[in-house]
Amino acid sequence: MTVVPLSRLLAETLPPDRPVAWDQAGDVPFARFRADVAHNAARLTAAGCRRGALVVRDSYRLAVGLFALLHAGARPVLPGTVQPGRLESLSGAFDWVVGDDGPGFRLETTDAPSLPLPPLDCQQAVIEFFTSGSTGAPKRVAKPLLMLEREVDVLDRLWGAGLGNARVLATVSHQHVYGLTFKILWPLAAGRAFARGTHDLWEAVAADLPPGAVLVTGPSHLSRMAGMPQFPPHRRPRMVVSAGAPLPLVAGHEAAALLGVPVTEVFGSSETGVIAWRSRASAEPPWQTFPGVSVLVADGGALLVRSPFLGDDGWYQTGDVAETTPGGFRLCGRSDRIVKIEGKRVSLPEIERYLTGLPEVAAAAVAVLPGDPPVLGAAVVLTAGGRAMLAELGGFRFGRLLRRGVSATGDPAAMPRRWRFLEQLPANAMGKRRDGDITRLFHRFGTAGAP
Repeated sequence: MTVVPLSRLLAETLPPDRPVAWDQAGDVPFARFRADVAHNAARLTAAGCRRGALVVRDSYRLAVGLFALLHAGARPVLPGTVQPGRLESLSGAFDWVVGDDGPGFRLETTDAPSLPLPPLDCQQAVIEFFTSGSTGAPKRVAKPLLMLEREVDVLDRLWGAGLGNARVLATVSHQHVYGLTFKILWPLAAGRAFARGTHDLWEAVAADLPPGAVLVTGPSHLSRMAGMPQFPPHRRPRMVVSAGAPLPLVAGHEAAALLGVPVTEVFGSSETGVIAWRSRASAEPPWQTFPGVSVLVADGGALLVRSPFLGDDGWYQTGDVAETTPGGFRLCGRSDRIVKIEGKRVSLPEIERYLTGLPEVAAAAVAVLPGDPPVLGAAVVLTAGGRAMLAELGGFRFGRLLRRGVSATGDPAAMPRRWRFLEQLPANAMGKRRDGDITRLFHRFGTAGAP
């Protein structure tokens, strides 16, 4: 299939019956999509909208609202979540709420046909995202449509030939740049229909996933597949994409066994776009950069990126720490997760790797617990063997056992002193974990733990 530039998507004479989106009621054809965009763009122009916050749960209507705003000369704003609290905190960032229900500008459908629309200026058309960083405070990221066009083109040049007209289904929100790009923009440009709904539960995914589809998901969902039956060969996806946070090794292996295809992990950020990818067909494969992207590991391990998906040709310093390896690079955690305990520099990601290397531990998260002196707390998801041992020994003795397992690899200052044993680590909708979420676990249940 030929990828159509997003700026010219509604200016091209595409087959009117080309499917854009689907649900149980059937397909939405391209002719309806263009008519709905044109109709709502005219309404937005008449309303004088300059910045519209898209608060839409239906992915098809999100696509309509996004392109209607762009063709009305307005700026789409993706708040990152549809929760009222987020919208209230961003009230100065938009003049209209554009949605499929509730107050504000309500998107409409139409039966009136539409002629091709004028192409967009891909440098002047800008989409704004609000993403939560490590602090949880909303951060504004503005992306010209040109950057997204380039990204979509690279994705399809790398993987499109093997996907054909595969349908796309997602467990992640289209309110984030990852979900928007992989579920909506890439399929729109490449002529692949996407599901109108977002599938939060694996039972819903198993019921609705078309054969040979693309599944856009993340670690928070792939880590919750325990107990699921294996997908039969005729219902297996053609590709499974995960992004937002590193996928735990155990979860990657389990997902591949159940879904019948290795998970393709994508590394990037809202600011940089995609940076690198890897297939979890082996334990820890190196990350490989996308075509046109260059990376550099500076002194101290800081990862720098030069990319066509950034606004200039310079090097952009990420908040990630990495090291070069044969065939690519390895991520070693975030630079803001290097802390001082008892006067010594301690890498929280390194301790997490030590813990997950133990046979009793499936996943782990470590955070600094305030105090005098501050200590480390570890939230741990156990394997079946670990759960049996916890039941046998109790939390105090089992925590000491884990400390002994880690002590052979690190300084005593780096040993966790407080423990929480969980069914699942807390994460946001994109599978990203914030240290504050881990710290609150210890505040909620007190501070008792293994010494």
